[in-house]
Amino acid sequence: MAIFLRTQQLPRLLATLQNIPKTNHIRGEILSKLRPVITDYEFIVDRWPDYRALVVRVNPLTVKCPKLKLVSSVYAKDSDALESLLQMPRVIDWTSRVGFAGVHPYEMTAVVNAMQKYQREHQTFLHLDMKVTEKTLKNCPVPDGFKIRSLIPEQAHLVNSMWPHNDGIHSEPYVRELITKQPSCCLYNREGSLVGYALAYHHGYLGFLHIMKEHRRKGYAKVIASHLCALCLQQMEEAHVYILEGNTASVELNISMGFVPDPDYCWWIETQGS
Repeated sequence: MAIFLRTQQLPRLLATLQNIPKTNHIRGEILSKLRPVITDYEFIVDRWPDYRALVVRVNPLTVKCPKLKLVSSVYAKDSDALESLLQMPRVIDWTSRVGFAGVHPYEMTAVVNAMQKYQREHQTFLHLDMKVTEKTLKNCPVPDGFKIRSLIPEQAHLVNSMWPHNDGIHSEPYVRELITKQPSCCLYNREGSLVGYALAYHHGYLGFLHIMKEHRRKGYAKVIASHLCALCLQQMEEAHVYILEGNTASVELNISMGFVPDPDYCWWIETQGS
């Protein structure tokens, strides 16, 4: 039987995941619910407290942003236990579109087997998880006359419109909530024009980095991203970012700021169709 953990049980779950690098994303989901930032996520285990498998997914009845319904996470001490958990009632709605973020090789077989059982074709995307600490971060100074500020809620429409994963008006409330609760950075030039911005996701990973077209290729991305990292590192020991395989420019940018890549790639796995 699948066990849905109560909020008061999450600190104990969090403690069991400390010092396990491949659970960075899931630890961020737990902290997001406890703070709270985004509270729609549910944490499901095969047994408690000596669990062998964990699934993290949104509550479909309370989720504010439909886009989040696509994104689940998993962690397994026992791959067979995870495969069983994924097929238990109420854990995953296999009749709708499903996606899993940050899936590591040990969990991969369980996720794929579950998809195949429900005859769901899928596609996979390799991602690199990169991290930086306060000691390794190389901050980039703000150019003379430029200003760094935080995003404000009134900019949610702009940020959402530039976000590659937006689903129209439905994801804008999610972006607005992030702006009010998560670290963010805007860079303005001497004339007061917006150069670019970046924002942390609810689980703490860095994202939403966008430079206005007329200001690109001038080094401003590093200025914004490094200052966002510094803000995030005031709340956590490490800052993380996912980078899609083949995005050499992003990898080089993050290495120049002191990020170190995890040697193990992880996958985004997504079912096809509705």
